[in-house]
Amino acid sequence: MTITVSTTDPRSLKALAVLETVDRWHKGHTKAGRSFYAVPSSTDPNGFHMVDCRECTCQDFIRRGLDCKHTLAVRLYVAKLQAAQPKRRASKPAVVSDFYTAPSAMGTISSKLDRVRCLADDIWGVDGE
Repeated sequence: MTITVSTTDPRSLKALAVLETVDRWHKGHTKAGRSFYAVPSSTDPNGFHMVDCRECTCQDFIRRGLDCKHTLAVRLYVAKLQAAQPKRRASKPAVVSDFYTAPSAMGTISSKLDRVRCLADDIWGVDGE
């Protein structure tokens, strides 16, 4: 993810100020399961804006339909969280032949289950049982 912050862009500077209020943000999920942050409003001391990396409920975003200071601040925060997470180990890519055996080469059902268990262990690092 590439995020551009410019010292000549007033929204970028305001986004950095919004980012400083991260200790007052609340994380939530919509009924559809989409994550968002409730970010305090800078104009209403009791108000919050529902923000994710793409959308915001503030008037600036609603009027312009473009990124606002809140969406930029959330993007910066999410990028910071992702950078702090340890890298996942690369898993072996699955290929069709791992899941399918031609009928002429089919063995017993128990040998098929053993193959699936080994594949599950390779992919997820867990025992298939």
